[in-house]
Amino acid sequence: MADTEVEIEYENETSNDQEAIFAGITIEKQNHEPILSKKELYAWYLYAFACEVYSVVSLSSFIPLILEQFASEQGVLNINHEIACKNSTELKTIEEVRCVVNIFGLWVDTASFSLYTFSFSVILQAITAISIGATADHGAMRKTLLISFALIGSVSAMLFLLVTPPMFLLVAIIAIIGNVCFGASFVCFNGFLPVLARNHKDVRKISDKIKSHIAEKKKLSNDQQISYFDDDNINDQNDQSTTELLLNDNNSDVILYNLLDNLAKTKEIISTHISARGFASGYFGGIILLCICFIISFSLHSSVFSLQIGVFLSGTWWFLFSLLVAKWLQPRPGPPLSLNERRNVRWFDYVVYAWKKLWITILQARKLEMTFKFLIAWFFISDGYTTITSVSLLFAKTTLQVPAVGLIAISLIVPLAALFGTIIVPKFQSYFGLTTKQTVIILNVLLLCIPFYGCLGFILPFGGLKSGTELYYLAVWFGIIIGSIQSYCRTLFSELVPRGRETEFFALYAVTDKGSSWLGPTLVAIITDIMHEIRFGFVLLFFLILSPIPILLSLNVTKGKEDADKASNKQAIII
Repeated sequence: MADTEVEIEYENETSNDQEAIFAGITIEKQNHEPILSKKELYAWYLYAFACEVYSVVSLSSFIPLILEQFASEQGVLNINHEIACKNSTELKTIEEVRCVVNIFGLWVDTASFSLYTFSFSVILQAITAISIGATADHGAMRKTLLISFALIGSVSAMLFLLVTPPMFLLVAIIAIIGNVCFGASFVCFNGFLPVLARNHKDVRKISDKIKSHIAEKKKLSNDQQISYFDDDNINDQNDQSTTELLLNDNNSDVILYNLLDNLAKTKEIISTHISARGFASGYFGGIILLCICFIISFSLHSSVFSLQIGVFLSGTWWFLFSLLVAKWLQPRPGPPLSLNERRNVRWFDYVVYAWKKLWITILQARKLEMTFKFLIAWFFISDGYTTITSVSLLFAKTTLQVPAVGLIAISLIVPLAALFGTIIVPKFQSYFGLTTKQTVIILNVLLLCIPFYGCLGFILPFGGLKSGTELYYLAVWFGIIIGSIQSYCRTLFSELVPRGRETEFFALYAVTDKGSSWLGPTLVAIITDIMHEIRFGFVLLFFLILSPIPILLSLNVTKGKEDADKASNKQAIII
């Protein structure tokens, strides 16, 4: 179906007269994006179901334990490098005695080795996200890159079944590849969210009403020029600046104002709904596989090989379901990449283009003040919960001496609670009439309670995470928060993203996420190496999670939507 497009070129955004804004008009033909189908939406959910299993089972749970265990079997005591850790009983009797391993001439705590590996992987993940971010918005690259990284990452996970303790450095390399591929594919996955939301049938229905209303007014007005929005951009004309512009137009009316307001609210509700269901489907998949892994671990008497089987199964799961996603998910192509040169576009050109676009995006901070303010808050939020995820199981294993079956049980509790959280928190938000921003702030305050409780262990004779039993209760608390805060942060950011540049900005979102995710684990690893006690990391965590609260309080979401609208590639309306 083709429609007439009236494209608007902004010649003077600061003019008080809308005629200066609608100065240039060109007419061309353009096909609509198809309305989102249930099959396509379920395909998007299915990828969360596929890849989050790797995140829940492998990245967050099993791989850190495998790395620590393999390093321990090759390590020695920090007080005597002649005594192998596997031949010593002192680790369980003397708190100051730790197991260390030699990494390129440096003696590193075995728990720190796992944290350093994770930190290095997220640095590479951030670099990869930058290299693909802007290019994924061109052609069908978003889907192509998603599936490519999914297949490579899933195969790397399956290789865990073949490794042995003497190969612990090779295991670290394989873990790094898997984490990089997971993060890169998730950038493309997130880039689909605003595209799917704006093409949802309920959103498009309101867009059609707005088109019909404006078209009807055109028939009644022969002496005035009327501007029209295309289906995609109509969905983005939901901020205060657009509303004020329309109200100042003599051809505008209260009906149009109400339609635009309804459009904004509908998009927010649908984005939140889709995002929450995406996380819920991912955690549901993780729960299923963790239950299987619990049975396997119990049958094999909690051996490290049972953990390797779990990582292998997560890779197999990721691989198989990604094949279905490749078949059912629509590419939703963007405009082709044009370099204004008469030669074929090479893969290197895509990478260079992405880095240039990132630099341009960063320079736009003045125009996207609220978007970048949120990214700063997200930097600390993601670092906080990622560090908790990375450190908690290592703390349970090395300090509280929780057995492997208990660690898997904790790993199972978190996604179960997260699944519950993605269901109950939206109801809580609706009941109290909270905005997305207010919900994120409340969840962040609740997350702050975890490191605070851990710090109490320094001063209280009991409690403060001194027994394995306490971890089970905190796992429930953490799980309820983590699933919801990720979903709401993604939804909030999607509202602040310029149209046509979704993957580019979600790459920046991932860079901010992964750019911080190496920081917390690295600092905890350094603290552990210096103090020989991982508990001191709770002090760092407390201040990391506290930091974004004042930033979020000062965030003006309405202004952020205005800025994102002005930064869109084009302002056009289809009739």
